Amino acid sequence: MCPNTTQIAAPNPNAGHEIVLWPDGTWCWNDEFDPAEWSFMSDDYEVIDMGDMPRVERLTREDAQLCADVLEELR
Repeated sequence: MCPNTTQIAAPNPNAGHEIVLWPDGTWCWNDEFDPAEWSFMSDDYEVIDMGDMPRVERLTREDAQLCADVLEELR
C-alpha cells in the first residue's frame, strides 16, 4: 500500500434504512410513514438513518429492545 493511501471504510449495509421514532418508543419505517395515518401521534418524532452509527449507538443505549426489533426486521 502506498504511504499516502488511506483505506476507505466499507459502506454500512444499513445506510438508507430510515425509521421514524417517537419519544414513547413507537416507530415505523420512514417509507411507510404517512402523516395522515399517524395523525394520532405527536409531531415530535425523529427520523433516524440506521447507517448513522453514532445515532444508532445512542439509540441502543437508550432502548436496546427497540433497536433489536428494528435490526431484526432488517435481516
